[in-house]
Amino acid sequence: MKCQGCGLILINPRPAYEQVQQVYDQTYSEFYVKKMASKRKRAKRTISRIRRWVKSGRWLDVGCSAGFIVEAAHHAGFEAHGIDVEHWGVEFARKELKLSHVRQGFLEQQDWPDGYFNVISTYEVIEHVPDLNAFVASMTRLLAPGGILEIRTPDVGHWRVPKKLETWEAVLPSEHLYYFDKRTLPKLLEKHGLRVVKVGLNLKPGLKIYAMR
Repeated sequence: MKCQGCGLILINPRPAYEQVQQVYDQTYSEFYVKKMASKRKRAKRTISRIRRWVKSGRWLDVGCSAGFIVEAAHHAGFEAHGIDVEHWGVEFARKELKLSHVRQGFLEQQDWPDGYFNVISTYEVIEHVPDLNAFVASMTRLLAPGGILEIRTPDVGHWRVPKKLETWEAVLPSEHLYYFDKRTLPKLLEKHGLRVVKVGLNLKPGLKIYAMR
């Protein structure tokens, strides 16, 4: 359905979140780890882009999976943290990548101090969360003044999205609960006191948005 007020497209009615969460199991994380070589290379490029904004400090990757962004941020000199709801991926990050600051759980339930992180990244996560406002409010609380937030999510308004939306590969009703575009995601961020400073160019149907407190 599409909200006639803000234009956000969302699943309605949506499944209970307990059902959604069952998708994120060991198989889900193992599939991600199978692409470890390419994921590590991409993570290094990601860190390089972010360092144009913030060169040091604490970094939090929300939805860190097996921890490749956390690992790359650590090697780049950040105090790197990660959080994910899936147990197997978190254990892989801790045991195989030797990352000590990786937690399992929901962002909204964590006790990090206000303004603790200079960088927060969240890639292909916001479309999954049960409560958008609580999720963004938590990131705003944790982001230091002058810090940078990078969000990536599918772009339902991209010119390459098929007219028959149900044929788009990103339409996954059991996983993706919301479908953003270049108008709706900035509206959500601005509602919580974040200022969009850049919308990245993307040839594929994806949004790449940078925001600051």
